[in-house]
Amino acid sequence: MVLEINCRYEHQSTGIPPRSEWQTVVFKEVDDIIHADIYDPAKPVDPGRDLPVALMILGGGHIMLSRDDIRPEQTQMLLQSGFLPISIDYRLCPEKTLVEGPIDDIADALAWVRNVLPRLRLTRQDVRVNAEKVVYVGWSTGGTLATSTVWTNIAREMQPPDAILAFYCPIDYEDPFWTRANVPSCSETLDAADHAQSYSLDEDTWTGVQDRPITSYNIPSSKRALGGWMAGSDPRSRLALYMNWHGRTLHVLLSRIDKQSRREPQAPAPTEIQAISPLACIRKGHYSTPTFIIHPHQDDLIP
Repeated sequence: MVLEINCRYEHQSTGIPPRSEWQTVVFKEVDDIIHADIYDPAKPVDPGRDLPVALMILGGGHIMLSRDDIRPEQTQMLLQSGFLPISIDYRLCPEKTLVEGPIDDIADALAWVRNVLPRLRLTRQDVRVNAEKVVYVGWSTGGTLATSTVWTNIAREMQPPDAILAFYCPIDYEDPFWTRANVPSCSETLDAADHAQSYSLDEDTWTGVQDRPITSYNIPSSKRALGGWMAGSDPRSRLALYMNWHGRTLHVLLSRIDKQSRREPQAPAPTEIQAISPLACIRKGHYSTPTFIIHPHQDDLIP
């Protein structure tokens, strides 16, 4: 069952102090090591009590940010609700395709929680894990990655997560929105007539593509952020804006980017798009996990 609620909301402070202790561990070794932060409860855990796990997945369009960008206030909410929150990194696009990097790593994180984490020596000896109760919480494209764990684990003949909470995430990649030009309000710095020439795959943008896989990218603090995480003068941000302004999001995420040839990424086949689209997987009967989706009405990045 997938429940989607569209709502308007205003952020209100919960009064929960955005501070916590955590332990950083390695959950996967491929290309490089991939880390996870395990957040400790503020108070000792009662003897005999095993904590359900909440895996937290960052957003960033699959190409930016890191596990450090999870909101501390929401981490504290999970702790106070009795969960053990774990924020994880994954290999970003376009150094890896969406399937090779983010989707694969997020699926492996669930296997790590179920099979490895219960045996891991934690700094807090009172913290014990209930590996049979695992949920995902994802923001933006992190919410999409959370939903992908359902069909990827079904294909692996493994138990999918028990529930998913996804905030303002892409659900239907077959929607024509993803292949149309889209100029987010925060990036309207040029006249409409110039949009087609703006944020192209020029030399500045190509410098944002790394020579090897990475698991984090944040703009320098000296640059002014658009929408909280992009800057027009930052090469990686320019790639994100190119994806939007030119309707090339799926091209970049699903095709291999050839930094040497500087060629435009190829359009993915319809079957490739269906394979990473949550709604398509639901329609094919490859989805069964209870999923709660919260999406605002006026989101100009995600329909």
